[in-house]
Amino acid sequence: MPVPTQLPHKYHDEINENGFTIIENFLTPEEIEKYTKASEIIVDMARKGDIQTVRTRGKQYPPWPKNFNPDIWGVSGLLHPNLGEKSYPFHDLYADDKMLNVVSDILQIQTNEISMELLNMLINPLTDFELDWHRDTIKPEVSPEEEAKDLLTYPFAGAQFNLSLTHDDCLIVIPKSHNRIRTDEERSKTIDSLRRKEFITNQIIVNLNPGDLVFYNNNILHRAAYKSKNKRLTIHGSYGNVRFGKSRAKGILQHGVAEWLPILKSQNENLKMLKSKLVDLANEFEGIDLGYALEG
Repeated sequence: MPVPTQLPHKYHDEINENGFTIIENFLTPEEIEKYTKASEIIVDMARKGDIQTVRTRGKQYPPWPKNFNPDIWGVSGLLHPNLGEKSYPFHDLYADDKMLNVVSDILQIQTNEISMELLNMLINPLTDFELDWHRDTIKPEVSPEEEAKDLLTYPFAGAQFNLSLTHDDCLIVIPKSHNRIRTDEERSKTIDSLRRKEFITNQIIVNLNPGDLVFYNNNILHRAAYKSKNKRLTIHGSYGNVRFGKSRAKGILQHGVAEWLPILKSQNENLKMLKSKLVDLANEFEGIDLGYALEG
């Protein structure tokens, strides 16, 4: 993808080369405190069963069942209108100018071309849990030819991130695996159900301190290992490139965001702008069952 000279492109170039980019100390100590307090309120509600949109331990992909157990590894929909004022700090975080400037760099578009997508939280389950190796929108069973084609189709259609509020060493990635087909070892360990949590050559752990931010290509080979004893509060979300919205529709709308998007209200002008782009995409696919990107 040609890089327009009028926009910064440091983070774009790093993702293009390695599949991810890390920005240390992205949040100030005051911001860490603000968002930690807001996150702890949400986690407490979710563990009590007061929030239904959670990621249940033992299941990796949507659809997740409604909340029935405090042993969860994530909370979805931090912008959900049902959260009321409790969601307002996350309006500020998601629509912050400094965050959108990073996204603009990554996607090489102006900020008014960025679309709202998802904003969730990843937390420590009450019992240890590990995710399988995967690419977010490419099924492991595809042929090498189909895999190569999918990897080269709109690689900067969206930008996905983890923003840590606590020390976070859960994410495991294979650098540079975002733009090539899998090796024989990688293919075996993503298809064989008994090997999907095994060590893969060249894997690294992404170590984040409180306030650190990682953006990554969501089709980099990755997985995660959650330790119940290590408190985790990590904001996990994504943004879209309005030029390629159709390519993102299944991966985003599978989370049910279109159901509550029309009643999302905000005083944040940036969020209003981001929302309008996702409304257009949701309307385009209204009434169409897109299914789910991955299963399990």
